[in-house]
Amino acid sequence: MTEPHVIIERVTKSYGADTVLDDISLTIDPGQVMVIIGPSGSGKSTMLRCVAGLEPIQKGRVLIDGVPVVQADDNIGSIKSDKISREKLRQEVGMVFQSFNLFPHLTVLENITLAPCRVRGMQPDEAREIAVELLRKVGLEDKRDAYPARLSGGQQQRAAIARALAMRPRIMLFDEVTSALDPELVGEVLKTMRQLAEQGMTMMVVTHEMGFARDVADDVIFMDKGTIVERAQPDQIFSTPAEARTRAFLERLLERDGGSRRAR
Repeated sequence: MTEPHVIIERVTKSYGADTVLDDISLTIDPGQVMVIIGPSGSGKSTMLRCVAGLEPIQKGRVLIDGVPVVQADDNIGSIKSDKISREKLRQEVGMVFQSFNLFPHLTVLENITLAPCRVRGMQPDEAREIAVELLRKVGLEDKRDAYPARLSGGQQQRAAIARALAMRPRIMLFDEVTSALDPELVGEVLKTMRQLAEQGMTMMVVTHEMGFARDVADDVIFMDKGTIVERAQPDQIFSTPAEARTRAFLERLLERDGGSRRAR
C-alpha cells in the first residue's frame, strides 16, 4: 500500500484567541489532486501555508513522505523544524499565491533561475536549461527576456508556476491563483494546472473554480470555520453532498454565479 505523500495530523492554528484551524487531519496520496473549497475565512489558505512551513502552529504536525517538516512543541506551542526537515520542505513543496510575487527588476528567465541556483546550488547553465523547458511547457518561451511589467496577469501567473516548478518539487500548492485575474485570463492558468495534474503532480488547490474542481480533482474538501466538514469525490460532493453546510455553500455559489451571468 502506498504511503501518503502528505499527512496533516491534528493541526491547530490560532492567531491570539482566534482559532483558524481547529484540529485538522488530512492525508494526500502521491499524484492526488486535492481541491479545497469553502467560504472566505474558513482556513483554506492558512492550511496551505502551514503545509508550506510558512506559519507556526500550536498543535499537531505536518509530514512529507513521513518526515515531520512542521510540528508544534507542546512546551512552547510554536513551530519546530530541524535542519533536515526544513531542507526537505524547500525541495519537496512549491507554492503559488494569488499575487504573482515576481521580482520586477528581473526578467522572467532570471526570476525562474534565481532559487535553483541559490537554494539548490544548481549551476547557472543547468538552471537556464530547466527554465527554458518550463517556459515552453507553460507557453511563455518567447517571454524569457521580458520583465514582469510587460506581461499580462495570466502570463505572470504562469511564470510564477514555472518558477515554483524549477525547484523540482513533488507537491504543488495553489492558493486562489486565478482570483486576481481578469476572467478571460483564467483559462490559460487553469490549462497549465490541468497539464500538471495529467503529469501526476501531487497538488493541493484552493479555488472557487468549480469547473476545475469537477474535472481535475480526485477529492474535494469543503472547509468551514476552521474545520473539514466534508471530503468526497467531485461527483458526490457537487451532486449529493452529505452535509447541510456543504449544500448551503454550493447553493449560494450557484445563485451568485447565475446572477453574475444574468447581469452580463
